[in-house]
Amino acid sequence: MNPSILHYSRGGNSGKALLFLAFAVVAFVVAGLMYDDAHAPPPPVPLAGGLWPAPAPRRDPLAPLHMIVLIGAGCGCLFYAARHGRRAATARVAVRIENGRLYSDLLHDAGIGSLDARDITQLLVDRADRFPGDLSVSVGMGARFRHGLYLAYRTDQGPGVLRLMDNDVDGGTEQLRRFATYLEAWRKPADDRARQA
Repeated sequence: MNPSILHYSRGGNSGKALLFLAFAVVAFVVAGLMYDDAHAPPPPVPLAGGLWPAPAPRRDPLAPLHMIVLIGAGCGCLFYAARHGRRAATARVAVRIENGRLYSDLLHDAGIGSLDARDITQLLVDRADRFPGDLSVSVGMGARFRHGLYLAYRTDQGPGVLRLMDNDVDGGTEQLRRFATYLEAWRKPADDRARQA
């Protein structure tokens, strides 16, 4: 595989899209069940001589708030399902290096068109839980099983971070390592490259 290009993985992004879609379906179904429960008439209580009205239902006073939160979470999951589904369908280039510049649609999201390789201040390929920054307990536990690429950079707009996980790109961890080695060669000053040649 070309070490200067990282392509989005069809398999990894398809799995993520299906996972987020399943979470969205669960959130919408639970919100619908809560709505039905809140608006259902109380069931009658059968007795030997006839039907008596049911006891007063004990409804959850926070059910409307719970439904709003579930619908919001479902919409968020739909957004991520669409994002990963689009990546899986197109298998576009995630990151590429051309003439010492780093190009990525992830950088466009941050408002940067491209990045000079010398602007990168830190480059790591390691387990995701070893990356700089604080992680919640649940994210940290899951990050132990993933490897990723961590790029910290500084531009005129300020510092930023670019992260890619092994299941985001074709070739996984090995392709991330090849890409990092290639990028590290561009980060070295021109005179260091001339001495090595």
